[in-house]
Amino acid sequence: MSESSLEFDVVVFGSGAAGLAAALFAAIKGLRVLLCEKASALGGTTASSGGILWIPNSDHAHRAGQTDSTDSVREYLRSELGINYRSDLVEAFIESAPKALALLEAQSEATFNLVPWPDYHPDQPGAALSGRALEPRRYDGRKLGRNFALIQAPYKSLLLFGGMQVDKRKVDDLLNPFRSLATFKRVVATVFRYFVDRLSYPRGTDIGAGNALVAMLVKSLLDRKIEIWTAAPLVELIADDGRVSGAVVTRNGGHRTIKASRGVVLATGGFPNNQTLQQEFSAGFLPEFSFGFPANTGDGILAARKIGARMDQGLSTSAYWTPGSALTVANGRREGVLYGYLDRGRPGIVAVDRHGNRFVNESNSYHDIVLAMWAAGYAEGNFFHFVCDRTFVWHHGLGRIGPFTWSLRRFLDERYITVAGTPEELAGKIGIDVAGLRETIRKHNAYAHAGDDPDFGKGSTAYNKMFAHPRAKPNGNLAPIDTPPYVALRIYPAILGTAVGLDVDADGRVMNSIGKPITGLYACGNDMASMTRGNYPAGGITLGPGIAFAYRIASHAASTHP
Repeated sequence: MSESSLEFDVVVFGSGAAGLAAALFAAIKGLRVLLCEKASALGGTTASSGGILWIPNSDHAHRAGQTDSTDSVREYLRSELGINYRSDLVEAFIESAPKALALLEAQSEATFNLVPWPDYHPDQPGAALSGRALEPRRYDGRKLGRNFALIQAPYKSLLLFGGMQVDKRKVDDLLNPFRSLATFKRVVATVFRYFVDRLSYPRGTDIGAGNALVAMLVKSLLDRKIEIWTAAPLVELIADDGRVSGAVVTRNGGHRTIKASRGVVLATGGFPNNQTLQQEFSAGFLPEFSFGFPANTGDGILAARKIGARMDQGLSTSAYWTPGSALTVANGRREGVLYGYLDRGRPGIVAVDRHGNRFVNESNSYHDIVLAMWAAGYAEGNFFHFVCDRTFVWHHGLGRIGPFTWSLRRFLDERYITVAGTPEELAGKIGIDVAGLRETIRKHNAYAHAGDDPDFGKGSTAYNKMFAHPRAKPNGNLAPIDTPPYVALRIYPAILGTAVGLDVDADGRVMNSIGKPITGLYACGNDMASMTRGNYPAGGITLGPGIAFAYRIASHAASTHP
């Protein structure tokens, strides 16, 4: 379809997993689709994410012999979501998530593997120790040819050698290349492939995690000849008599009016980088940093609210949280540092407050760590550090410091970390209670030798044990902090994305101020209020529901008559 033809059945705004899936499902249903992305490349926050999907009762789980039930899923979500539980959204998700996954694998490039991850709170009623989390298989970006440039690169902190993307399995190989002959061969092949790629591409084309998911979905859209516009932000929705019939888009320096006979889908990634909306919906819980894609500033939500759409604030918290650290860059500006699973949950580190006291199980989920920071008084002036020793940093890294880093001098010069010869000296340098930190480390070391953490139960759950280390005995999540120098890294509450969003029904239709659907307007992904109501019960609870509701939106739009 030429650009001059501006009539479609469905127009989708946003190109994260939810937006791409909505466009693809609509195309599979035989609808004429236009996908518009504000940025110059596709993928949004998904492109830098782990790409995990939480999909209970999938065909993958059944083939693997995993036992689960819809009753167990409901029970777990009820225990997690509490009074904010919305049965209409939960039932829609339970019904549609496995169907959406199966359709993707049957009619697109997307392929997935079951990963042996437990739910984040595996001791809760209805939780599963495995069978609900899936990850995209690694993907060969060369299949996209010159269109590989359309795929947004992951954040630089997630790339090695300036452009090689590694997932958990690749990291494990690279950290232990001589574990076996097979491991060594995989490492050599990975590095060789990367340097060959760099002869022709700006980064490695052997991609994984969320970047692979984006590439798979984009390739599937291109194969179906779906029109994709980049650098095409939403300006406003066209609404008449309570019905959305199209939208105005910025395109090549001018405004274009697009008709959408079956509906407009908002999947613009929420508002992690809109301070005004954060002040409105997160007062008292404002993040220091956002790791949401920079272009995600609430465009879909703002446009919908202008025509009378209602927000859903019946959530436990307004965002999806992670601890972050801070790097001072040019002109004294602070930049948030996103880091993954290498350090925080591993044995030999404690998280402490200004009194030198632990306040959380460090091996719990990233979201839970920040909720504990809020509960411990971050908004009232309390502040927090990760504290470990040099041995820990050598084996696991710390924040932006990678494992096996010979010298910490650069990070000291940047004032990224603080180092001292004793716990007491370290406490004085970072401005926390000296006696408190001394006692915390004494108790922690005693717990490590005994193999039990009576204060917070570190290492007691299946999720905790994912971060255990075989050298740590008798508890794989506990190791002494006793090898000088001692190291501290200050941490801050940061967001991965927003959970507050537009109020929708079970088909993703956006509600107006009196709770009635706005005909022709849909929302999914982080433009839709969190199905898990701001809770983080498992890995993949943004992308899994995002794809499930994209499937329901496409099905509903295809059933309507223009």
